[in-house]
Amino acid sequence: MPAYDECYLNGMFQKHRYLFKLIGRNRKDAFKVIMNYMNSDYRRNMDEGNPLFLNKTPKQILHSMNISIDGNAPMSEELDEFILEWMADIYTYMQWKYNVPSGELASKLKPEDLYSKYYPLHETSVENGAEKLRIMVDNFDKVEYDI
Repeated sequence: MPAYDECYLNGMFQKHRYLFKLIGRNRKDAFKVIMNYMNSDYRRNMDEGNPLFLNKTPKQILHSMNISIDGNAPMSEELDEFILEWMADIYTYMQWKYNVPSGELASKLKPEDLYSKYYPLHETSVENGAEKLRIMVDNFDKVEYDI
């Protein structure tokens, strides 16, 4: 059963694409920040389907983590923003589809590891890529979560 109502899913994709790009543009430790976010109380509230948290903007999310950003920061020279967007889609879809806590998902599929799996998984749909990753990292469907 999905983690929260599907009506929030498209917004979550958009929000996390922009969030990960902002992190990539503003932080040298982007993977660490993404991991901290995935393990945060803020993200846990999203995982539980709390509309107050599901409707926050990326800038509000970063502010809640005491991370200041420059909205006009240039693209990262080290990280490819298309890959960051793909990562955001994969994390968002896997958390929603398999109803696995984001912190656990990120511990099984660390941001730097997911980044490196872009090739060749980006050539498939997000749904298919998520399923292949789910099988690779530990059969999420064998564990039931009561959220």
